Amino acid sequence: MKSTQSARTRAFSKMDSIFLVVIVASIVAVVLTRSNQTAAPHPQVFAQNVSLEDATAQSAETGKPVLVFATASWCPPCQSFKRGALSDPQVAEAINAQAIPVYLDIDKYPEQASMFGVRSVPTLILTDGKDITKKTGVMSSANTIDWLNESVIKLATSED
Repeated sequence: MKSTQSARTRAFSKMDSIFLVVIVASIVAVVLTRSNQTAAPHPQVFAQNVSLEDATAQSAETGKPVLVFATASWCPPCQSFKRGALSDPQVAEAINAQAIPVYLDIDKYPEQASMFGVRSVPTLILTDGKDITKKTGVMSSANTIDWLNESVIKLATSED
C-alpha cells in the first residue's frame, strides 16, 4: 500500500509541475505579446501639435471650441481609437471645421488632465473655456462625428 501512495504522490507531483510550467509559459506569452504592441501614431488631425495654452488663446480669438484628446501610450483602447475613428479623414474634417484639436498625453501633462477631470482614457473633451462636454471610450467614426456635432450645439446653446 505504501508503494501505491508513493506512486500517487510522484504522479501528482509530476502533474503539478507540468501544470505549473504551462501556467507560467502562458503568463510569459501574454506579457510578451502585450509588451510588443506599439503605440499608434498621432492621428493627422493632431499633427500641428497645438498646445492647450495656444489652443485656448485661438479659441478666445475665433470663438471655435477646443477639442482635447486625452490619451496615454500604454492604453490599448487609445491606440485603437487613434488607428480607427481619429485617423478617418471624415472625422478629421469635422474636427478641423468645428474645433481646435489638442493632443493631451496624460502622463506628460497630468495637471492638464486633472484640470478636465480625466479619470480614464481615451477621453474627448470639448470646451469653449467656460463649459465642457466629455466622452470617454472608443467610438466609431460616425459616433465620433455625431458626438462632436451634438457637443458643439450644446456648448453654443449653453452660452445663451
